[in-house]
Amino acid sequence: MTDTLDDRSSPNEPASAEHARSALRTPATFLDLLSIEDRTAMIERCTRRTLARRQLLFTRGEPRSSVFILRTGLIKLQRQTAAGNDVIITLCGPGELVGFSGLSKATARVASAQVVEAGEAFAIDEADFRALMAERPAIAMAVIESLRWRMESVADALTDVVSEDVPNRIVRLLQRLSAGKGEARNGEWALDLRLTHQELANMIGARRQTVTTALSELHRDGVLRRDQHRVVIPAR
Repeated sequence: MTDTLDDRSSPNEPASAEHARSALRTPATFLDLLSIEDRTAMIERCTRRTLARRQLLFTRGEPRSSVFILRTGLIKLQRQTAAGNDVIITLCGPGELVGFSGLSKATARVASAQVVEAGEAFAIDEADFRALMAERPAIAMAVIESLRWRMESVADALTDVVSEDVPNRIVRLLQRLSAGKGEARNGEWALDLRLTHQELANMIGARRQTVTTALSELHRDGVLRRDQHRVVIPAR
């Protein structure tokens, strides 16, 4: 049996959820940043793609062609080291932009994208997406804001790798993920996410066995706990 961080959170958020998200510097998603008019104009140019679990959406080095906006599901962006180890750069959830590198002139993908949780995405040709940004500057501003938040998240993760031990890296990663993908309640987060211990290790620069041991210790010490198959962590 594969070891997972397995949970399913409730859609009902308490009144304190927005304050807790603000404390964790949580961004709105790309779709959330768009007006109804801009969102409609973009989706009218998109096609819908069904995403199967473990499906490779694209691989590093292949020509860039389409941009994706995730409607449901979860996608991991990853690269491989010279030694052949996978490094997960970030996770993209519903409403987030996938496969767009901003104003870069590069013609090849800089990372691979694989589906973690099955779902659906809107797909649009990159040339059409760039034309749409030129026509509707608010969409371009939403792209800039989305990429800015992603860069800050990656910077936070890199800082943790060089300054924190594995248990603290795990907790800080889960805090960041729960800010956008979890449910706030009574000063804690119930995280709606499914990751294997190997994927978690690939996100914090550690070995799977080390992560498994650290998770056991965190649960034993009450730092993390399970509630109806959800992982509950401190909000701060």
